[in-house]
Amino acid sequence: MTRRDAGDPHRLPPVIEATIRAVLDAAELDLTDGREEVERELRHHFEDGLGSGASAEELVRRFGDPEQAGRRIAQTRPRAAARGRGEIPGPWGSLDAWRGEMARAVRRLARSPGFSFVVVATLALGVGANTGIFTVLDAVLLEDLPYPEPDRLVRVFERSREDGTDFEYLRAPVVAEYRTWDEIFEEVASLYTYRETGADLTDGDRPVRVNLLRVSAGYFETLGIAPARGRVFLEEESTGPGEAATTRDLQARVVVVSHDLWRDHFGGDEDILGRTIRLDDESYEVVGVMPARMRDPFGAQAQLWMPQDLRPGGSNSFGNFYLSAVARLRSGITLEQARERGAALQEQWAAVEPEVADWTLELIPLHDDIVGDTRARMIWILAAAGILVLLTACLNVANLLVARGLRLDRPLALQSALGAGRSRLMASILAENGLLATAGGLAGLGVAWMSLEGLTLVAPAALPGIADVSMGPRAFVFALLVTVAALLLFGLAPALRLSRTAPADVLRAGDRSSTARRGSKRLRDGLVVAQVAVALVLVTGAALLSRSFSALTEVPLGIDSDGVLTFEVHLPDARYPEGEARHAFHRRFHERLRSLPQVESVGAISWLPVRGRYHTWGIQRPSEAESPDDPGSWRSSDVRVIAGDYFEALGIELVRGRAPREVDPAGEDVVWINETLAADVFGEVEPLEERISVNGDPRRIVGIVEDVPHDTRGETSRKLYLMHAQYHSNRNWAMTHVVRARPGTADALDPIRRVVSSLDGQLVVHRPRALGDILSDERAQDRFATSLMAAFAFLALALAVLGTYGLLSGSVSARTREIGIRMALGADGGSIRHMVLRYAAVITATGVVLGLAGAWLASGVLEVLLFGVEATSPWAYAPSVLLFLWVGVAAAWVPARRATRVDTVRVLTAD
Repeated sequence: MTRRDAGDPHRLPPVIEATIRAVLDAAELDLTDGREEVERELRHHFEDGLGSGASAEELVRRFGDPEQAGRRIAQTRPRAAARGRGEIPGPWGSLDAWRGEMARAVRRLARSPGFSFVVVATLALGVGANTGIFTVLDAVLLEDLPYPEPDRLVRVFERSREDGTDFEYLRAPVVAEYRTWDEIFEEVASLYTYRETGADLTDGDRPVRVNLLRVSAGYFETLGIAPARGRVFLEEESTGPGEAATTRDLQARVVVVSHDLWRDHFGGDEDILGRTIRLDDESYEVVGVMPARMRDPFGAQAQLWMPQDLRPGGSNSFGNFYLSAVARLRSGITLEQARERGAALQEQWAAVEPEVADWTLELIPLHDDIVGDTRARMIWILAAAGILVLLTACLNVANLLVARGLRLDRPLALQSALGAGRSRLMASILAENGLLATAGGLAGLGVAWMSLEGLTLVAPAALPGIADVSMGPRAFVFALLVTVAALLLFGLAPALRLSRTAPADVLRAGDRSSTARRGSKRLRDGLVVAQVAVALVLVTGAALLSRSFSALTEVPLGIDSDGVLTFEVHLPDARYPEGEARHAFHRRFHERLRSLPQVESVGAISWLPVRGRYHTWGIQRPSEAESPDDPGSWRSSDVRVIAGDYFEALGIELVRGRAPREVDPAGEDVVWINETLAADVFGEVEPLEERISVNGDPRRIVGIVEDVPHDTRGETSRKLYLMHAQYHSNRNWAMTHVVRARPGTADALDPIRRVVSSLDGQLVVHRPRALGDILSDERAQDRFATSLMAAFAFLALALAVLGTYGLLSGSVSARTREIGIRMALGADGGSIRHMVLRYAAVITATGVVLGLAGAWLASGVLEVLLFGVEATSPWAYAPSVLLFLWVGVAAAWVPARRATRVDTVRVLTAD
C-alpha cells in the first residue's frame, strides 16, 4: 500500500481522506466555525504518522471512530454564534466542567502512581521544611511578647562610660532611682536573676523543690498581667521603711503562686488566698494566683514569686550589681525620646551622686534582649536555607512536569486539533498540578509537625524559654501560601510552554526536530543547573557549620565530665542559720557519699564551669598597691566557693601547690587561683605563698589550677577558688554537688537520695543531671543550627541528584533514535558513554560555578555562627565541589550505561 497518493503529493491515501471527511461531517463545522483549521490539524497529524513509517491502515486504526471524534469536536469547539454572543463555553466559567476536569486529573494521576508519589513527596519536604522553620521564626522573632502593648517594654541596663559596654546587672539604689523617673517610665521593676533560685515546699506528703523568683513591687504591673485571684505585691512590701539587714529580711512574708502550682500542688483550692504555706521551713501567706498565660521574660519560669527587698543596706549598696530590671515606657514616648531624656536625668543625678558618675542609662527593647542578635541571625539564616530547599523542590517538580509534558505533547496537541481550546488544555494541566500541590501541602504539614517534634529533641535549650514553638493557625496559613507559591513556581511552566507552542507545530514535527522540544530541553537544563547551584550553597553552609561544631566539641574544657552527676541540695536558713551548721552538713554529707560503693570522689561548687561568668569580685595584689584604696591596683576575677574534693571529682589538674584536703580549714585563710590569674596578676613572679586581697580580705595562695573556660568556646578569665569551710559565714551559698561514679557501677542517684533523707528528711535532691548533658545544653544553639542546616543540605542534595538523574535519563530516552543511528554508523559504547557523561559534566560544572558564587556571598552572613573555621577559605569549598562533581558523574552513570544497550535494529525499524 502506498504511503501517499502518487498522483497528488498533497493528497493523503484514500482511507485517511475518508476518515478526515467523516470527522468533519460528524462535527458539522462550517468555515466560520474553523473547519479549515481542524482539517489542517488532522492532516498534519496523519502526515507525521506516515512520515514516521506507519501505514495508513495502522494510523486509521489508532485514530479510532471518526464519527465519535467528530461529535467530540462538535461538543468542545466553540460555535461562531456563541462567540458572537460572548458565550464561550469551557471550564473557566462552569463549575461542573471544573469538577469533570478534576475527576479526569485524578484518574490521570492514578495511572502514574510513581510520578505522583515523587512529586507529592518532593513538595512535602519543601513545604514541611519551610513551615517548620517558619513556626520557629514566628514564635521567636515575629510573634509579639505575651504581654499587653509589648512594644513599650524595655530591658534596663547600666552602660560604662569607660568602655561603652552594657552591664547586665544593676544596683538596688539605681533601680530605686529609676522607679522615680515618671516622665519616661510608667513602671519599673527589678528581678533577681543573678542565678536561678528556689525553695523547698513542705506542705505535702514529701518536700518538693519549686522555682522561685524575687521581684519588686510593680513587676506584674510592668508586664501588664493582672492576677487571676487575689492581689500582687504592695509597694511597702518591697521598699518600706527601714533598712535591709540581709537578703532574706523581708518586709512581709507573702507569695504569689503560679496557676500550674495552684492547680497541681494545691489541687485548685478555692480558698488558697490567705493560706499559710511552708517554704524553706518558714511561713508565707499566699496573696495571689497568676493566670495560666503568665510568662516571666528571663530564665526559668517561676512557680511562685516573692517580694524583692529594695531597701538600702545589706546587699543593696552601690557596689553590688545583682538585679535585672524591666520597664514600661510611658504612653506616647518613643524609645529614642526615652533614651535622650534618661541621659539628661542621669547627668543630673550624677552631679549629686558620685557612685553613678561612671555609668549611663541604656534601654533595649525587651523582645530584642530576649532573642539576642546571634540567635536572631541564626534563625534568619535557617529561614533562608528553608526557602532554598523549597526552591530546589519546586525546580525538581517543574523538571518532572516538563518531562511529563514532553510525553503528553502530541496527545494534548491532538486534543487541541479535535476542538479543545487552549484554555481548556491549560485548565487540564493546572487541575492536575493543583491536586499535586494540595497533596504535597497537606503532607508538608505532617512533615512540619514531625520536624518541630524533632527540634525539641535536638536542642530544646537553643530557643528562648518564653517562645511557644507550636503549630497554630499562622503556620497553616503559611503552609497554604507556600503551597500556592509552589504551584505557581512549578505549575505554570508546563502551562506557559503549552500556551507558547502551536499544536500544529507539535503535530507536524517529530521528536528530533521540534523547536518546542529544544526549548523544553533548555528549560530542563536550566532547572537542573539551578538545582545544583542551590544545593551547593546549602551543602557548603552545612559543611562549614559541621566543621565549626566539630571544632567546638574539641575545645579543651579542662574538666572530665564522664561519669559525673550533678545535683543541688539547698539548706534553708530557718534550720541552718549559722555557717558552721551548713559546713558541718556538707562535711557529713560528703563523708557518707564517699562511703558508697558507686562513688569515686565527691565535691561541690557555687557555680558549675562552662556556664558563663558569675560572681565577679575585685582582687588586689597588696604589694602593688600604694594603699588599699589605690584604684589602679584593683582587678576583677570570677570567684568560686568549693567544698570536698571538687578538683579531683571534675578532673581539674592542680598544676602546683597543695590540694584542698592538704589544707587545715582552721588555719590561715587560703585561696587557689587559675593559670590566667597567675599570669595576669603576678607575671614572672611565682604566686605560690603570695598574698592576694579578695574583696578586701587578704588570703594566702596555696595552689594554682589549670584554666577552666567559662563557655564552650574556650574563653577563659581570671578565676579564684575559696574553701567553703573558711567562707561559710559569708552567706548561705547555693552549692552544686558533683559526684564521680566508679566505672561500671549502677546508678548512684537513689543511694544519694537515701543519704540526704537520712541526714535531713525535709531536704530535696534538686535537678540531678549528668554533667555531660549540661555541657551539651551549652552547645545547644550551635547544634541546633548545624543539625537543621545539615538536614536542609541533605534534602537539597538528594533533590539535586534526582533532578540530574531524571534529566539525563530523559535525555537518553529522547535521543534513543539518534544513539541508534550513531551506533549503526560505527560508534562504540565508550563514545556513547562519553557523550552522556560529557553532557552531565557540563550541566554539573555550570551549577557548581553558580553555586560557588552563591556560597561565597552567603559566607559573610554565616560567619557569625562559625567557630574555628574561616568561611572564605578555599578549603571550605573544596569538599562540596568534589562532592557535586562526583554526584554529577554518579547520576549520569546509569543512563550512560543504558545508552550503550540500545537495540539498533529495533530503533531503526520502529514505527
